[in-house]
Amino acid sequence: MKQKKKNKKVKKIKTDDEYETVKIEQTIIKIGALLAIGFGEAGAKIIADSIGNEGDNANSKVVAIFGFCDIRNFTDATEVLQEDVMLFVNEVADIVHGVVDRYSGAANKNIGDAFLLVWKFNPEDVEVNEDGELVTKRNGRNAQYADMSVMSFLKIIAEIRKSHKLERYSHNQQILEKLPNFQVKLGFGLHVGWAIEGAIGSDFKIDASYLSPNVNTASRLEAATKQFGVPLLISGEMRKICTPRTQANMRIIDIVTVKGSNEPTEMVTCDVEQSLIKVEVPKRQRNKRQDKKMKKVRGRIERNRYKQAAMSNQIQVSEKFELDEDIKIMRSPYSKEFFETFKKGFDQYIGGDWKKSAEYLNSIEG
Repeated sequence: MKQKKKNKKVKKIKTDDEYETVKIEQTIIKIGALLAIGFGEAGAKIIADSIGNEGDNANSKVVAIFGFCDIRNFTDATEVLQEDVMLFVNEVADIVHGVVDRYSGAANKNIGDAFLLVWKFNPEDVEVNEDGELVTKRNGRNAQYADMSVMSFLKIIAEIRKSHKLERYSHNQQILEKLPNFQVKLGFGLHVGWAIEGAIGSDFKIDASYLSPNVNTASRLEAATKQFGVPLLISGEMRKICTPRTQANMRIIDIVTVKGSNEPTEMVTCDVEQSLIKVEVPKRQRNKRQDKKMKKVRGRIERNRYKQAAMSNQIQVSEKFELDEDIKIMRSPYSKEFFETFKKGFDQYIGGDWKKSAEYLNSIEG
């Protein structure tokens, strides 16, 4: 009898210990998940390298595509929304981060009304050129990867327009008083080049991010979209690494020397008219939290499959220009005649005959 009681007591202690171990494991997993979200893809590598190097410098030089996007009219919207501005930014971020992840990119920084997105190339797809600079190799994998970054920004433009959550801000009377005909819109900049990936900060606060003139160029391209009146600006260097089909769907609109560089840079856009996209009717969800988890899991599986198919050339990312309904709708106003006439005007502009250039360009507007 005493032996049985003793065995039950030992079993209970063992069960309690096992339960505590499980709880500790679950807590560690949750902390790890939060760190992964907080530091992002760059942070995961930096943390791993720091542990391996016992805290030594874990910075590294990488080549990546850098994308900046910025919420238009954010200051005015903030003055009206006040405390609700966080909800507004997070609703935008949910779309931006989700689409970028779907196209194998990584969200790196959230800077108030702006987001830094990164597509980092594998080391085996990078080389040193004749000038000693680290650049991407000209191969099919890199071209497909570049196409994915362009496609993600085009899809974000469509998804922002389709969002019923964001649509309600266009009916906010206080916002409309300050900004008549307000619609949630973003500006986008895309550039490619080297950067230093590492930890930025001090013992008080650390961010895992990228530092380089190329990151700044992506930011300046985004800022210039307001001047050029387009939602997306892509650098000439970025255009060159895309597939021929994607390049054919782009339009060079100017050649300028940007701040911090002595070399002329092509300013390229991909024309879309987002107002043609209709707002989606919200779908009813029974268990929002469970549905969101399942959607994320399914999304990650689909993302990995899509990337693997693209990298092995089983599919062409650029096919979406002909197959994706959103992109087809947004690009429908831009005819073959539009591009041909614009190119004639642009060529005259570059050649210095501004009068002839104006005749061509004004004929498009007419």
